[in-house]
Amino acid sequence: MFGNKKTEEEKAAAKHLGRVRVAAAAAGVTVIGSKFHQAGQQSIPVEGSRVTIELGETARKRITATRVALTGIFALWLKKDESKLYITIEHPDGVILYPVAAKKEDKARVFATLVNGEATGITTANE
Repeated sequence: MFGNKKTEEEKAAAKHLGRVRVAAAAAGVTVIGSKFHQAGQQSIPVEGSRVTIELGETARKRITATRVALTGIFALWLKKDESKLYITIEHPDGVILYPVAAKKEDKARVFATLVNGEATGITTANE
C-alpha cells in the first residue's frame, strides 16, 4: 500500500548484516550502520570486506603491509602483543586492524566466516 517493499535479496542482505553485527560485537569489532569502525582509522564498508585472523606470536614474526599502511615506517619498531589475536579487515577503501584478546578466537572465527562467506583458518607459526 504505502512505502517501499523490500525484495527478497534486500531482506536477506539485511538479515546477514544483522548476523555480522552480532558476531562482530562478540569478537570485539565495531560495526555502525553498514561500516566497520575503529578509533583513529577510516571506516570501511562491511560489503566487499575480507577478514583475516592472526595470532600475536605469528604476527610478531613478520611486518605486514597492513601494519606499514597503518603506522608507516614505525611498523619496524612496533611489537605485537603475543596474548592478543589480530583481526584485519581489508576492503578496497582501506584496512582496519583490531587487536583483541586471544580468548576470543572462536568468536573471531565465526565473525570471519560470516564476512568472508567461508570457513577461515587462523595463521599459525607452522604455516
